[in-house]
Amino acid sequence: MSDREEGGGAAATGAERRPVGAVMASAVAGFRTLARQHVELAKIEVVEAASVRGQGVGMIAAAAVVVMYAIGFLAAAGAAALALVWPLWAAILTVAVVMIVVALALVLVGRRAIQKAPPPAVLTRETLKEDARWARQQIER
Repeated sequence: MSDREEGGGAAATGAERRPVGAVMASAVAGFRTLARQHVELAKIEVVEAASVRGQGVGMIAAAAVVVMYAIGFLAAAGAAALALVWPLWAAILTVAVVMIVVALALVLVGRRAIQKAPPPAVLTRETLKEDARWARQQIER
């Protein structure tokens, strides 16, 4: 039996090298694919970050609506205090204070949601670093 029949030739040991042109073409194709994937990943990250921030802004907007109602109740409490005795305006004032507390809670929750949103393209940067390391390894071979 010859070396080729036993699989002991150069091709079987991996000693055969690819031509430089084939390596370059493969690298260019790989970089194109990576670039497209990074653009897609960046788009996804931006959409996700905008969604989280949008929810936070929605909570702050809801807090603004609640504050508007609170201002109405505070105005009613002031009018009631001038026109009537203690129990009526005290009740209205209590409702207004409770609504202000609710509005403040909504603002704090909304602000926390906005602050917790990840900065856009963090994952893209990390994968770009990994791809650069991979490309250096491929070139060194």
